[in-house]
Amino acid sequence: MKRLTLAAVLATTALTARADSSGTIDGTVVAPSTGGLAGVHLSITCGSVHRSVAIDGGGHFTITGLPEGSCTLVGSGSGFQTINMSIAVSASSIATVLVSMAPPAPPMPPMAAEPSPMPAAAPRDLAEHHAAPRMPPPPPPPPPPKQDAKRPRPAMRARARLEMAGGELVAQQVAEYAPVRVFPVPQYTRPYDGPREDFRETVYWNGGVETNAAGDADVTFVASDAVTAFRATAEGLSATGAPGGGQLAIQSKLPLNLDAHLPVEVTAGDEIELPITLTNSSDVPIDAQLTAKFGTAFQLTSNPVTGPIHLAAGAKRSVTFPLRVGASGTADVELVASANGLEDKLTKTVRVVPLGFPFEVSAAGTAKKDRVARHDFELGGALPGSIRATVTMYPSALATMTKGMDGMIREPGGCFEQASSANYPNIMILGYLGSTNNPDPTLVEKTQGVLDHGYQLLTGYETPEKGYEWFGRTPGHEALTAYGLMEFADMAKVYDVDHKMVERTAAWLMSRRDHAGGFLRSSEALDSFGSAGATTTNAYIMWALASAGRTAGLDQELAAQSALARTTGDPYLLSLATGTLLITQSKDGPAAERRLVALQAKDGSFPGAKESITRSGGESLVIEATSLALLAMLRAPDGLEQQIHLAADYLDAHRTGNGDWSNTQATILGLKALTGYAEHGRQMLASGSATLIVNGKPAGTIAFDKGRREALVWDDLAPLLAAGHNSVAVQLDGEAQLPYSIAIEYRAVRPQSSEHAQVAITTELASAHVKPGEGVTLRAHVENRTKAGIPMTLARIGIPGGTVFQTWQLKELRDKGVIDFYETRPREVIVYWRAMAPSAKHDVELDLLAAVPGTYEAPASSAYLYYTAEDKAWTRPVKLTIGP
Repeated sequence: MKRLTLAAVLATTALTARADSSGTIDGTVVAPSTGGLAGVHLSITCGSVHRSVAIDGGGHFTITGLPEGSCTLVGSGSGFQTINMSIAVSASSIATVLVSMAPPAPPMPPMAAEPSPMPAAAPRDLAEHHAAPRMPPPPPPPPPPKQDAKRPRPAMRARARLEMAGGELVAQQVAEYAPVRVFPVPQYTRPYDGPREDFRETVYWNGGVETNAAGDADVTFVASDAVTAFRATAEGLSATGAPGGGQLAIQSKLPLNLDAHLPVEVTAGDEIELPITLTNSSDVPIDAQLTAKFGTAFQLTSNPVTGPIHLAAGAKRSVTFPLRVGASGTADVELVASANGLEDKLTKTVRVVPLGFPFEVSAAGTAKKDRVARHDFELGGALPGSIRATVTMYPSALATMTKGMDGMIREPGGCFEQASSANYPNIMILGYLGSTNNPDPTLVEKTQGVLDHGYQLLTGYETPEKGYEWFGRTPGHEALTAYGLMEFADMAKVYDVDHKMVERTAAWLMSRRDHAGGFLRSSEALDSFGSAGATTTNAYIMWALASAGRTAGLDQELAAQSALARTTGDPYLLSLATGTLLITQSKDGPAAERRLVALQAKDGSFPGAKESITRSGGESLVIEATSLALLAMLRAPDGLEQQIHLAADYLDAHRTGNGDWSNTQATILGLKALTGYAEHGRQMLASGSATLIVNGKPAGTIAFDKGRREALVWDDLAPLLAAGHNSVAVQLDGEAQLPYSIAIEYRAVRPQSSEHAQVAITTELASAHVKPGEGVTLRAHVENRTKAGIPMTLARIGIPGGTVFQTWQLKELRDKGVIDFYETRPREVIVYWRAMAPSAKHDVELDLLAAVPGTYEAPASSAYLYYTAEDKAWTRPVKLTIGP
């Protein structure tokens, strides 16, 4: 049995620096070894937040993003008692808990005896019962009073004392025996060996501790096998009867501890000098064996360990492993330290990114019977080993939604519109599953859990004066708030949305009516939603309100949309107005529909719009307009099938290889449109097979049954592709018509900067060499290349591996107005500006800390307008050496 040494700490919960105001619960579930954890279910409730909790094979679980306050953890399952634990969650902290599941209580036998008084009890779940010597029987009770024949005899009452012993509920009959409670103290002898299996919730109890005259007392006890924090509580009375007490947190550690700080992500070609530290926390010397496995992505240039590592009692020692980063992909690192039956193990997955600038090429379309869909790709300059390729086919609306969501997750999403758009597919997925006869319970549970987190994130963007804004700051934005109301209305169909929040949001938006057929706009709104023209803003707000079912009392505003539909030739505006009129069943709807259909191009798109609510441009603008037009046409009477199919084919052909479209707003509108089209046409309800051909060679055939929901995916295509010319073809056998997308990524020496990019970016380090533990400044310069104002702009700043950015500094940059918002990813800091004035320039300085010695190349940095993501500007990556 392994034992644990103890070290006093100053807090009852483990604290960690976090970038948000939420808290975390980290814990372990233990149960009787005979049954294991099979059937155990956990859930957490924190106010309005309710989540299911996933448990890994070892019983461990972590719950992040919890609101501050009191939470209730419930454990249940077949073969276990239901338990309820109250846990205090604090901002930016981790509460550590141990959940002990007990078997069900046996039936309680009938009782008739009055129990004897009990001595002070030890903790209920950790006491043993021992019978004291037999006592003389008590004197007989006095005879009962005589009963009046007309008065009923009272029923005999029996009482029993219930105690917890060994996790089971036990009834004590104490007519002739007085139970004495003794706290069980395990006895362990050295050497410590065997697996960790002692996970007692209470490790020590003593009801008879006496202090000296100074009030001091020493107690000695054995810890359990849990590597966690324990709370020690002392309560007592002074000689004069004054009560007192105190608490102290105690950290339990392994006697032999292994520590290594690995980078989360590195670049192929980096060189790492990885320090690994062994600590002997016991009071005897040990000789430790250290085993290291680094996977195929890392090459160990020399092994610093040739035999046992001697560690004196209480000593620590570090050894350095020199590693060269090779092939891209993921590397599974495993480090194991062992001695005398003790063992500590560390495993971690490190992502390895190829060298060079990232390139993405894609194609999409709709596969049909007896037609081979072929696409040619030029991958000139692709660096060896950097090509990644995936082909996806979408046999159902569910496949379209899930892949669209996956595509959005790849992109930054720090503001309200981006976060809400990334969450929207979860609402659509739950709605779709709820309408089917056989929903997938695993997918439902997973989606529900993600939606929980997304909802809490979204409501955090509500401004102090109500309404919603990009980053939750006053004043609110009218069009963005309308978008939120539309999403919350859809969410309420599958999720418990705060009704009061929705109503106060709607009330705020109604207070922004200008009583002239439109809505006021904040004078401080310089971002995408706010800076669109008044006509665009009013049309978008009314379309969102109509979609949310909130147009009652808006006759003047509806009349304005009827007038717009009669006069505008802009396809974006006409699609919004037509959708509003058809949703509200206006008599002007059919005429607006006829005018809209006349604007459709031969390829099915609706080009020619001046602006969208996001002020997107290029293909993004066409996607948004076409999606809105398709949504409107789907509401029209029969007779538009050809136009509907053309618009759907255009959207299918212009999605990215990852299943989304060019930005979050375009993706949500595209998903809404194609989901509606799938429900309208049901063209996918047929069986068949699909064959992929790459450079003239078969790459696999996938058969699918009628009604299949999951996407068809070919994802091991890199060996079939090479630098230069390549062709990819899709062939379908069967009556189904399946949309598909092709995504190819690779790296090249030269960047893929767009000639249409409206911003430029440069990055540089203050020094190319820094010592471990020191800081180095990374400066990013971003400027507007145009003479006009531009909408929301972001910069994705690459960070060298082996360094750490400082969250407090990012908060300071935001609070000082240097940036408007930030988010972080491994080796990347993403900063936002709501807008940039003509020719504006911004400098962002990040103070990085050198953590892991080595030589590192950062990811390339880029800048672009968020809603015109196809036009990016790139700059060369910075390089840094960390060493003496």
